[in-house]
Amino acid sequence: MRDFRLFLASLIIACAVWVMHTFTLDYSASIPCTVRVTTNLEGYAPSAVAREPMVIRGKASGFYLLRMRGTGRKAFPVDIAVEARHFTPVEGVEDRFTLPVSEIRERLEEQLGDRFDIDFIETERLTFAFTPQSYVKVPVAASLDVTFRPQYMQVGEVRLMPDSVLVYGPVKELQRLTRVRTRSITGSSVDKSLQGTVALEPVAGLRFDVDRIAYDVEVDRYVESTLTLPVTAVNVPADRKLVILPSQVECTFRASFRPRGGRITAEDLSMVVDYGKFAGAESTKVIPELVTSRDIYSWHIKPSLVECFQVLVEEP
Repeated sequence: MRDFRLFLASLIIACAVWVMHTFTLDYSASIPCTVRVTTNLEGYAPSAVAREPMVIRGKASGFYLLRMRGTGRKAFPVDIAVEARHFTPVEGVEDRFTLPVSEIRERLEEQLGDRFDIDFIETERLTFAFTPQSYVKVPVAASLDVTFRPQYMQVGEVRLMPDSVLVYGPVKELQRLTRVRTRSITGSSVDKSLQGTVALEPVAGLRFDVDRIAYDVEVDRYVESTLTLPVTAVNVPADRKLVILPSQVECTFRASFRPRGGRITAEDLSMVVDYGKFAGAESTKVIPELVTSRDIYSWHIKPSLVECFQVLVEEP
């Protein structure tokens, strides 16, 4: 009896070792896959499942093939992100698109890793039915929470890429939406330009076609200067004359610490009043405009308004 038990135990161990060895060997097999794609087709839901299975043929260990076939599972599930440009609309069918399998082979190999060595894909093309969705295209606004080192400032507006997004959701919610905001872009004692990506501030019940927005905040060291400039009139009719009081203003401006073209002088700046804008205004007091070809980051004048009077010019 003891010898029989020893024999039975040895047989079980031998069978287990044989099974383990057998399943670690590589085998060739054809595996049907159910492909689910995620994309950003304009006007449609973000994901869809292929209407036909994708059959791949390759080599893998017995253990991994057993896992791919599953227990009672008809096809191995595959989830892949695909750019919208790879889809082709089916003529005459609004929600139908085709996708060449060759476009997703590289990502399929990345997903399966080194566990399944693909020899070839028997399926050439997959068909997807994407559900149409209501959407609007709205601009993106940056939420900036940045402080700068002394004598440093932001130059221009924050550049966002993309600067607008598609938003999907219920029609009533979309009708009230005029823009979406980024999450806060933060920085403290900043003395150089900022670049990076930031998520969008979520809106309940709505979906965006992108997850993150690239931003670029230009920062430069500035110098502040004050110059006294004459105020002149432009575009004045030949039979009119515009009298401006005061005739000079103090212009305080900020420019780059190292400006292109050298130091900025009064000869580089002109303070003007456009007669056309004055004539259409209800008040005789207007804000002069700064005209220059130099890079001026910001400016203000003192006084902030000038008073204008038009006089008829008598013909000689």
